[in-house]
Amino acid sequence: MKHIELVGLNCERKMLIEYLQKYGVVDISDSRDEMLNSRETAGTISQLESNMAGTKSAIDMLPKESGGLFSKRTELSPEQYRLEAGETSRMLDIVQDILQISRSIERNKDELSALEIEKNALSNFVSLDVSAGLKHTRRTLVKTGIAEGEWNEEKIWQKLAELELDAVYFEILKVTKQQTVLWIIYLQEDEQKMAKFFADINFAVPKNLPKNEPVKRIEELESKKEEILSENENFAAQLSEFAQKRGDLELFYDKMSIRRDKYRALEKIGISKNAFFISGYIPAKYCEELETKLSKNFTVSIEISEPKEDEDVPAAFSNNAFVAPVEGITSDYSMPSANDIDPNPIMAFFYYFFFGMMFSDAGYGLLLMIVCGILGFGNVLEKKKRNTFRMFFYCGVSTTFWGLMYGSFFGDMIATVSKAFGSGKLALLPILVDPVKKPLSVLIMSVVFGVIHILTAMVIKFYMTWRNGEKWAAVFDTGFWILVISGIGILAAGAAFSMPIVTKIGKYLAIGAAIGLVLTQGRSSKNPILKLFNGILSLYDITSIVGDVLSYSRLMALGLATGVIASVVNVLGSLGGNSIVGLISFIAISIFGHTLNFAINMLGAYVHTNRLQYVEFYQKFYEGGGRKYSPLGFNTKYYEFKNERNGDYV
Repeated sequence: MKHIELVGLNCERKMLIEYLQKYGVVDISDSRDEMLNSRETAGTISQLESNMAGTKSAIDMLPKESGGLFSKRTELSPEQYRLEAGETSRMLDIVQDILQISRSIERNKDELSALEIEKNALSNFVSLDVSAGLKHTRRTLVKTGIAEGEWNEEKIWQKLAELELDAVYFEILKVTKQQTVLWIIYLQEDEQKMAKFFADINFAVPKNLPKNEPVKRIEELESKKEEILSENENFAAQLSEFAQKRGDLELFYDKMSIRRDKYRALEKIGISKNAFFISGYIPAKYCEELETKLSKNFTVSIEISEPKEDEDVPAAFSNNAFVAPVEGITSDYSMPSANDIDPNPIMAFFYYFFFGMMFSDAGYGLLLMIVCGILGFGNVLEKKKRNTFRMFFYCGVSTTFWGLMYGSFFGDMIATVSKAFGSGKLALLPILVDPVKKPLSVLIMSVVFGVIHILTAMVIKFYMTWRNGEKWAAVFDTGFWILVISGIGILAAGAAFSMPIVTKIGKYLAIGAAIGLVLTQGRSSKNPILKLFNGILSLYDITSIVGDVLSYSRLMALGLATGVIASVVNVLGSLGGNSIVGLISFIAISIFGHTLNFAINMLGAYVHTNRLQYVEFYQKFYEGGGRKYSPLGFNTKYYEFKNERNGDYV
């Protein structure tokens, strides 16, 4: 990444920014300071974002044909990003019309909900043949409400008799175990006694009871509901007509997005009376070409230099086709800092290797290769969507390899099919080891690969420290640990293969390196006793390393799980025996079971492979915390625009 500075004439400022945007390679920094003014663009940016939000809401309201994962954005030339005369006003009018319809639909939905609530409330009173809202006559009072609990006529008359009330008429409209709906009429002079009665039965009068009969009110509600539904159908038809404008609205949204990004860049530019100043960062491979084109098209002074050590330089990856697919794994963790190396070329091999070892079935691997190969290397998807599938393609290659090493093809499907429907002589034998029969061998192998992975991380740390000029720190803090782990590994190998000489070499190497740690890890302390104590204490870090190494047992566990579950599916499928029914059940159970096993264990392999990189590998040497390279360009949502650089779509 190079630092670039541009000085040009104010009259060309807007055109040059637009050219840089079409070129799409310069990450523009904030160039404002006390000596230079800047253009106030916050109001314009705010207005554009407001328009974008409204347009996005309008687009979301319109019906759309489902494109899904395999949809591809329409490709446009770089000149089509400009807003035409009157386009903003015209498109915002359409947006407002759609949003108005949307608000009307939402308002109708709220009204329908209120009507439904009222209708449900009135369902308790449908048997009432007089006005539910009637409250009194000339000499009587009327109550329509709900008593708590289950009441019948006998119990109500008994309660009234206790209060010496006999001039009362009531109807039970509805009874459940929880409540009883009553209509009651009584003399006005009995109001105080009736108040005691109402309190005893926890009687409550609902609010807003209709003035007419409940049945008639329900009919009115149904009629109103039909009117609203009909109105909503008209609104839906209007939205369907506006759907023809969806493409125009999407293009308008992207144009505003491009325009907003341009004004954000303009806000960062330093301005004097007659000139403007731009600073930023650009990948080295684009420097010469951009400098030539800018000098040809504009009156501009260009200076390209190496970034200073204290600069916040953005980071970008540039790797081959094998490594590039895993760049997203690293960027999700953290972009590299200025002191980091690009870990992807080394991490990629381990990533594919460990994923395959955990998924470890040749049948699943072939499926992964076929599907992800088509999606990752074909033209089915946009370029931006292909990298993930390319990554899983390489993971599929590794999975197939390890499946053959373990003798697993959809578990033991070949042997199961041969036994259930054939002679029983066919089987896929493991090339390396059968993890079911020899899990300990696979565990040892997993631990060995873990040690190699961790040692690789430490070697990178050693290199980075040495490169930064801290050579003694590289030797003392990392080199000795590399020797300790290597010595222990050599010692274990010698013991396993009964090679006393190798065992002695490993033992003395580990002991010598451990002594080196004791003598050097306390070097920051001035007190000689503390130096020795801190050096001895540093050996405790071996427990952390052992814990990290044991984490690689998941390579065995997940690989074993994939094969065992697949074999169980095959056994279940073969229970139907050698018959037509048995064959059909075998196919059905196999499809369902292997699909489920594929999904679960692929997810497990993905998650745990990421963990091994993030926790056991990166934490040994990778600082992270870098800023991602974000060049000014056409960062659009709905359409792809070719850039000025090479005609590629961005």
